[in-house]
Amino acid sequence: MTAERSKLPPGEAGHRAELAAAAYLKHRGYRIITSNYRTTRGEIDIICRDGNCLVFVEVKSAERSGGWFPGERIDARKRERLRLAGLDYISSHEVPAGGIRFDAIIMTGKVQDEWSIEHIPDAFRFNDDP
Repeated sequence: MTAERSKLPPGEAGHRAELAAAAYLKHRGYRIITSNYRTTRGEIDIICRDGNCLVFVEVKSAERSGGWFPGERIDARKRERLRLAGLDYISSHEVPAGGIRFDAIIMTGKVQDEWSIEHIPDAFRFNDDP
């Protein structure tokens, strides 16, 4: 049975998108470390490893694009909060030899669990201007 995402409780569609994004990454050989990493300075949807690279992933989803791109919501303020949360994470975890990158996963669709997925590796860097 499929129900339209608009009928899901608030936040449920986003949670399902994050689960689907994690499954997508696992299928491509990434190793998921944790999800929904929160600090007082920000949140990272998925933290994973791609070989010897630590990857912080921001997942954005929308029922349909409707003339706008869900990735537009990863603005300078959001990137800064992701950077700060990333700094908090690496302050207590080892940074692998392959370094760190920030990826974005943009998901659009009309019916739950039926997603169009766009993965943008290295979507931005720690030293990019916020």
